Amino acid sequence: MVTDPPREQGTKTSDERIVAAMRESGARLNGIIQSAMDAIITVDERQDIVIFNPAAEEMFGCAASDVLGTPLDQFIPSRFRGAHGGYIDNFGATGVTRRRMGAQAEIVGLRANGEEFPLEASISQLSAGGKKLFSVILRDITRRKRDELALRESAERYQRLVELVPDAIWIEREERIAFANRACVQLLGADSVVQVLGRSPMQFIHVDFHSLAAERRKILGKGLEAVPRVEKRIIRLDGEVRDVEIAEAPFPDEGTTAIFAVLRDITERKRSENEMAESREQLSRLSASLQTVREEEKARIARELHDELGQSLTGLKMDVADILTQLKPEQTQAIARAGAMKSLIETTVASVRRIATELRPLMLDDLGLVPTVEWLTHDFSKRTGIEVALQVPDSEFHVASDLATTIFRVLQESLTNVARHAGASHVDVTLSATNNDVQLHVRDNGKGIDAMAVGGARTLGLLGMRERARMLGGELIVDGAPGRGTAITLMVPRQPGAGP
Repeated sequence: MVTDPPREQGTKTSDERIVAAMRESGARLNGIIQSAMDAIITVDERQDIVIFNPAAEEMFGCAASDVLGTPLDQFIPSRFRGAHGGYIDNFGATGVTRRRMGAQAEIVGLRANGEEFPLEASISQLSAGGKKLFSVILRDITRRKRDELALRESAERYQRLVELVPDAIWIEREERIAFANRACVQLLGADSVVQVLGRSPMQFIHVDFHSLAAERRKILGKGLEAVPRVEKRIIRLDGEVRDVEIAEAPFPDEGTTAIFAVLRDITERKRSENEMAESREQLSRLSASLQTVREEEKARIARELHDELGQSLTGLKMDVADILTQLKPEQTQAIARAGAMKSLIETTVASVRRIATELRPLMLDDLGLVPTVEWLTHDFSKRTGIEVALQVPDSEFHVASDLATTIFRVLQESLTNVARHAGASHVDVTLSATNNDVQLHVRDNGKGIDAMAVGGARTLGLLGMRERARMLGGELIVDGAPGRGTAITLMVPRQPGAGP
């Protein structure tokens, strides 16, 4: 008879080691089940509960000691119990070890207090001791369902708001239009949103703006910042070209960077702007023509006053002087009347010369711009008592007649404003010229002009000066503030052919 060798004290047989390992494994498994954050329930073939972990206790609101050995259907609403039993039987017969529940229908649980709630569940089966056990892992998705509902309601609310927006809106995802509101469908000339979705935005952007759109999409694709608003042209499905103002910004959407675009149809505005520009151009040409006609008429009247009326008055003055030489000393009354007539004629001659000069100084045509400016400033200082410091080029320079007239009229109006409004005692006048332009600078030491008054309704003189400068492609700058005087600067391009 063969006997086993004696075992040393403290050693274990193979079976004992297997049993110990199983106990250790079971302890670890039980620890996992007990500490799991999801509810774990295990039932036998009769669907009586054999495991009910702490998470399940918290989920269903009851203690494990109260439910172990009781049917599982107490946690299933009555309307689902029959279907649930059939599902478990069918699952057990398939031999599949693991399956997700609720793929086709929502799983609903029932708490001990009678409250129903949505569940996410997965079920597995195993055999132990020749018997089948079914374990289900449950997750309460009440909060998630509530959040999903809130998101859907929010999305529907935003959708309604977007549909009410008069501007066109599209969302571009992976270079395709993934959303378009009603205004966008109308702007693109589509009958329905189906004709727009899935198309590339480049199909609607005019080819002249493709390079610009591509550059903007490089920036937007980085998902960091919006791009500045720009004006583009789009082509509708019916071929009509429309002007739009477009604002674009990136935003994350389903793991990618989408582009949110708002398009405003500015076709009518652009048309109105073009019409207004054409009208302004026509008015400008008309204004220039009227200015020319006025200056020509003033020159004609000034010439007639000087040549005809002036000569007639001069002849009359000479006749009166001759009469005075022929009167006898005792004809005192006639001498007095003739002397008064001579004085009146002299005053009238002076008035005629002044009026003719104000209309159009003949020296501007006969002598040139610099002598005329010198005469105007000297005459202004003599009449008003306001000191004028004048700086002009050392030698006469030649400019076209219309440019000379503009400079003279701006200086004349500026000095008139100084005399009427500035309350100044001194004026600096500088006239300078380069090969490219002519500049006139007039600065007084008066009370200054208010910023609001520069464009006010009573500053028609300033408006007239600006219009004169604009007609010649120049600019008039008015700078002033209360207490520090006023400066007027005229800068006008020197016309081709004008020499020094």
